Amino acid sequence: MVGTMETPIGPLWAIHSDSGLVAAEFGEQCPTRFDGRTLCSTALAPWVQTLFDQAFMQGIQGTWYALDLGLTKLERALISTATQIPFGHTCSYATLAHWAGYPGRARAAGRAMSKVQIAYLVPTHRVIRSDGTAAPGQRSSLVRALRQYEQIVIKC
Repeated sequence: MVGTMETPIGPLWAIHSDSGLVAAEFGEQCPTRFDGRTLCSTALAPWVQTLFDQAFMQGIQGTWYALDLGLTKLERALISTATQIPFGHTCSYATLAHWAGYPGRARAAGRAMSKVQIAYLVPTHRVIRSDGTAAPGQRSSLVRALRQYEQIVIKC
């Protein structure tokens, strides 16, 4: 099922089943196909609506409810750890890897963040380079809007 909701930074669509969230992204257009399946547009399930409502409230951490989409143990650990970065704060890829129990795996942290299909519940926009700059994949207008919403300022 796919549904949409309004958020402080614009419309968000989410793909979910009764058992979990599969993907979520910001944008005006909801997808009509995902992983080769045709999707029917419906209202978001109440638990999905509540999950995102809580994620957008300052001080409340979103919980990663994603289904296992073929991620490795390392990627799951890094993504789970990223959900613990507080609202309005950042950490480096190296720090994230260290906190997840994988010191020295900063590049793996970058790869894991690039695989996230669930917008905002995994705050990839809070993970930056150790020099305080954004990685090339994090320079989109959406990422800038998320950082602006959280009042995160990084080096250009």
